[in-house]
Amino acid sequence: MRQKPKSPARVPAAGQKPSIEEAFQLRFTPDAAADIQSLHGSIRDQLRKVLEKKLAVNPEGYGLPLRGALANFWKHEFGNHRVIYRIYPQLRVVAICSVGIRKQGDAADIYRQLESVAKSGRLAEQLASVLKKILPET
Repeated sequence: MRQKPKSPARVPAAGQKPSIEEAFQLRFTPDAAADIQSLHGSIRDQLRKVLEKKLAVNPEGYGLPLRGALANFWKHEFGNHRVIYRIYPQLRVVAICSVGIRKQGDAADIYRQLESVAKSGRLAEQLASVLKKILPET
């Protein structure tokens, strides 16, 4: 059963666009960017709507937290596809980590693929590079 979106005060009223300070910035790991490029055009259009109208506005309200090896990450389902992301609320950033098809029990399943990337350390490296680009140098 789908979780209804939360309605925190910062979510704009119907028909209003979020102001720049209210919206979350969307950032993409290199792997996620490659995933998106490999999608069919119609799926990419669906994804763009999900990203702009949901995850940039209220990533917790439209997503579900993951458990296990992918704890601290969130998912959003659209059709047979999933967007896996991490929320950095203090920075107002949503880091898109992976986009792909859910194939339960299959080695090509998006969750299995991302778990192996996380175990290798590559996911942490990619997230660090995404954050480095937006954090001020000290």
